Amino acid sequence: MDTNLKFSLTTTVIVLGLIVAAALTAVLH
Repeated sequence: MDTNLKFSLTTTVIVLGLIVAAALTAVLH
């Protein structure tokens, strides 16, 4: 797999994870 593509996918997953965590925090609070 291309390193640049792999980095992009990893970054996307991290960003989505942060969004989900922020959404859960907003709902819980």
